[in-house]
Amino acid sequence: MSTYQRVLEKTNKRIAPSWPLKNFVAVNPYAGFTDTDYRETAQIMDSRAGVKMTMPLSFYLDQLDKGAIHRDDVKKAINKSGKQDFSVDSFIVKAKAFQEKVSSENQEYNFLDIASRLDQTNWKELMVDRVSFWAASHFDKYVGIWGNKDLEKGLYRAWIQEAQIDRSPEIMGLSGFRSSIKQLPQNPLEFIDNFLSQLKLDEEENEAYLHALLLKVLGWSSYIAGLDFHNTLYDGNKSNLKEFLAVLLTWENYFLNHSKNKEKIKALWYQKWHSGEPLHAENEVLKLSLIFQDALDFASQKELKSSFKEHGAFETEDQVDAQMVFCIDVRSEVFRRNLEMVNPKIETVGFAGFFGFPVKYVPLGHDEGKNQCPVLIPSSALVKESCPDESHATKKRVSDHQIGKTWKKFKSGAVTSFGFVSPIGLSFLPKILLNSFHLTRPLKDPKKDGTGKWLKEGKMLDLSFIDIADKVSMAASALTGMGLKDKVARFVLITGHGSSSVNNPHASGLDCGACGGHSGELNALTAQYIFNDPEVRNRLKEEGIHIPEETIFLACLHDTTTDDIHFINDTWVPESRQNELHQLKESIVLASKHTRLERKLRLQVDGKSDVEIEKQLKARAQDWAQVRPEWGLAGCHSFIIAPRNRSKGVKLNGKSFLHNYQWQEDSEFKILESIMTAPMVVTSWINLQYYASTTDNQHLGAGNKTLHNITSGLGVLEGSSGDLRIGLPIQSVHNGEKFEHIPIRLNVVIEAPTAAINKILEKHDHIRQLFDHEWIFLHRMNESGKITQTYQKNLEWSNEARVEIPIEESVL
Repeated sequence: MSTYQRVLEKTNKRIAPSWPLKNFVAVNPYAGFTDTDYRETAQIMDSRAGVKMTMPLSFYLDQLDKGAIHRDDVKKAINKSGKQDFSVDSFIVKAKAFQEKVSSENQEYNFLDIASRLDQTNWKELMVDRVSFWAASHFDKYVGIWGNKDLEKGLYRAWIQEAQIDRSPEIMGLSGFRSSIKQLPQNPLEFIDNFLSQLKLDEEENEAYLHALLLKVLGWSSYIAGLDFHNTLYDGNKSNLKEFLAVLLTWENYFLNHSKNKEKIKALWYQKWHSGEPLHAENEVLKLSLIFQDALDFASQKELKSSFKEHGAFETEDQVDAQMVFCIDVRSEVFRRNLEMVNPKIETVGFAGFFGFPVKYVPLGHDEGKNQCPVLIPSSALVKESCPDESHATKKRVSDHQIGKTWKKFKSGAVTSFGFVSPIGLSFLPKILLNSFHLTRPLKDPKKDGTGKWLKEGKMLDLSFIDIADKVSMAASALTGMGLKDKVARFVLITGHGSSSVNNPHASGLDCGACGGHSGELNALTAQYIFNDPEVRNRLKEEGIHIPEETIFLACLHDTTTDDIHFINDTWVPESRQNELHQLKESIVLASKHTRLERKLRLQVDGKSDVEIEKQLKARAQDWAQVRPEWGLAGCHSFIIAPRNRSKGVKLNGKSFLHNYQWQEDSEFKILESIMTAPMVVTSWINLQYYASTTDNQHLGAGNKTLHNITSGLGVLEGSSGDLRIGLPIQSVHNGEKFEHIPIRLNVVIEAPTAAINKILEKHDHIRQLFDHEWIFLHRMNESGKITQTYQKNLEWSNEARVEIPIEESVL
């Protein structure tokens, strides 16, 4: 174990994980700083890497001119900042004077920074290119023709081996680089100890130094942090990021101990670190921007509170014909509102999109499965694809995969790719032309490779690997969380969601984050099987949960690109109830039309009739040149945890996550606790990823989609070199003329007693930190549907109206 173990752990926690393209999920890039105040983090990130956590001053001034921010919002933000020397007018004047200035350049934390200035050469760019080139090869699981035998060696030893034969650094002017590598110990922790002992820094300074170094290759650092995060859940190697840090320190070691200017570099570096100056200082532009960001957040909160104040609470229907359970995803809000308008006898419910079934799904012909659950938790139940002729289907699937894999290797091989283009390339011309005119799908329909092929042929899933006790436990927990424990309609539609797009490396980012970056189809189908199982229903009766015999659960899929609802398998419905199902489908089709009509302006679709709009949306989904097939979760700014009738009819414009919750039915507040510790964290991750990809797409976003090249099958580069890009492409937040996502921190609204909320915050410090350090905001709603209190910090609330929910002390 390293003598610097604590500082290594602290440094590594500063790097938020990221996931590969196949299950790309939203991540809070500031997750490692939730124990630190939002403003202080902004100073740290700006100083260490030039990362911007606010928009340019010109953006905020424009919002002020447009009326999105009002003068009273600015005044409130100034008062909060403690800058009492500012009036609103003087603040605006100063902001206008500074709007052309940029925040200070990041400081020279590392030896590489000082060497770059002295040599007038961008050594950081060289390091990033060489490390990225090596890492892409090391982690290549899909393209490499020879395979990679270095994976078992560990990152550090694999790099040592590579760096000793790579002449690129020496060709670029780093004389003796390979020799410096040969002198290093084989153990990464031994090397780290030896190196850090030369610096003579305290723990806080070591953390700042090492974190600044990781930020230079943030893309690969985040991917490797993701490996460690995954391995923590599934008992794998959790030291990858430490080894990667050792890899980066080999460059620092060269500049400190082997470069031609080593003495001068060392002197300047020691002067900087031992001068007694603060590690980071808030600059004037950042001060102004942080005040303006608070004003923008205040304006958003005021608008949200006003929408509920004017609305009040809807009366609930005594008897409903059907219930549709949707993911809490903001895209469901528009559809739910339109469906309830079309047919008030259909009740909609918001719940986490894996529906309480954290399964690992294994398709036919596969040895490994995919985790259909939030990345925060491990999958716990195995589900396999099944069909009537399983043996034949498996052989066909395996054969197709082997042919496809061989063909892919031929196209991508180091040598064979040259032979592929010349003799075979022209044969793709007809396909290219057809695809360009949207006459075919550029990619095979993924459903033909999954459950979809067998939809009409009987059983699709094999749940025999889940014992009955686990089925009952998951079903009981799900029904309780959905609020359906005592009130189940004749039809209950469990509606997962997925997207439709082609030639889109980030396609999984448009799917369900609660399903691990996959479509929610499998979770909905698993729920259908378990809820309709007679044995499960009988066992549920013993637990006091009664599902009427006439109730049928059906799995559906909401295509968020076209707003179609697909019934995955409705063959369970008897002939006697087909007319009832037909009427339900008619309401859903009509709701789809209204939803598309509402979304068309934002998508810049100019169709006048629903037929034209639907045609254009489907064309977008099949257009391999379309960089914005849909807007995903852009615009998300609030999470409502309350009964549906509190938000029913409120036009939240597809910007709010909606989770059903009735605190009176949650005697010990266990349901609320599970919502605040899981779905709420996920929504904060989504909101802050969109926030970061908007405020600083260069560092925390994926750049320009049109320049993307997939590397190693796991991420993208912008162009042909550089760091792995994390976060969202600029096209996911900007329409080419203006931002579609406005960076507003998430507003969580909960209808529950203040005492109950505080007790959960006291119990879970990492949740409390999100609010105390103002990464997101918390509000409380009363039983009239009005937002009456706002959380400050330290378990204290401000009252906007003295309305409190009565509660017995005994329940707490």
